[in-house]
Amino acid sequence: MAITVILEGASSDSCTVQASPLAELCAALHALGSAGHHPSSRDWVAAVAERAPDLLEESAAWAPLWGSLRARYFFPLDDAGERDLGEELAVIAALPVRDFAAMSVEAIIDRDRSLAYDRVLDDPDARALFLEHARRFSPARLALATRLVTGPEECRAALLAFLRAFGDRVFAAEWRRVRPALREDVERRRGELRRRGLGVIAGVTATAEERREPHRVVFDKLYQAMARLGEDPCVLLPSAHVGPHLVIKHARGRPIVIQYAAGGPRETPFDEVNKRLRALSDPGRMLLSRALLRGRRTTVDLAQYTGMSEPQVSRHLRRLRESGLVRTSREGRLVFYELDTDAVRSIGPDLISALWR
Repeated sequence: MAITVILEGASSDSCTVQASPLAELCAALHALGSAGHHPSSRDWVAAVAERAPDLLEESAAWAPLWGSLRARYFFPLDDAGERDLGEELAVIAALPVRDFAAMSVEAIIDRDRSLAYDRVLDDPDARALFLEHARRFSPARLALATRLVTGPEECRAALLAFLRAFGDRVFAAEWRRVRPALREDVERRRGELRRRGLGVIAGVTATAEERREPHRVVFDKLYQAMARLGEDPCVLLPSAHVGPHLVIKHARGRPIVIQYAAGGPRETPFDEVNKRLRALSDPGRMLLSRALLRGRRTTVDLAQYTGMSEPQVSRHLRRLRESGLVRTSREGRLVFYELDTDAVRSIGPDLISALWR
């Protein structure tokens, strides 16, 4: 499955790159509740737990809004350019309450298109269906859903009060720390946008592929969707806390927002992880891998060691090499094979990262 952004017919001025303190705050809050999946954020999460345990506890009540599907209002709702955190929070405060509720509903139930998000406040049947969906997730989601439908204005005011308190007491120092690196990434991407055009969109992650006819970028994601640049602008947001995720927001009439890890480790496409898993699923290739872990060997040596024929060994080694699990070296006429232990060791973390995208 994939999200496809159609670039055909769009111009470079349809895309902007900027830093967003609110989007970064959202990424940081997400990492706060999922530290196990965000190793680069663990030190910061530990510091928050020590300095502000009360805010950490309160954040749990709001966590569905920045869970696996972040509420849309945490990201730029227009392409007017960069704002500070106070200005971005003011945009949330100014949203029509129906829009605020609809964006919250989508996040709380983790995207369910069978429910009309914008009818939850007015339609008793839609409200009952929403509460039932939230109940299936957890008591915490049901509590937040109930709070939203019984008093949406009060719910928004309380959320904004929490975000301001968290921003002042905890996030402001973190934003000062990460902002220079984010600004550096912004300037670099803007330069790439001037030089190579909209292809810069595919360059924000190794899990995206630029394709032609029509010109488009295909992102490896858990669901199928399509957005068209030109009909709506695109805003690229570098982040220090979003990895290993890639967040894409696409709703007609709003900017296509892509939040990506700035200067983070290389992301491994799911197809590459799957290729490694499939390569190791064969008993013969697993036996060769065990032999190669004990030292580099030639094809002849491996055939004698495993009892396989040399053609069998050659076929298995080719598959392991194509999957990036085996590397070769040459001494004279002899070709030696060696297991790439780092590639094998990284399968677990790479798989988790790919599944989380």
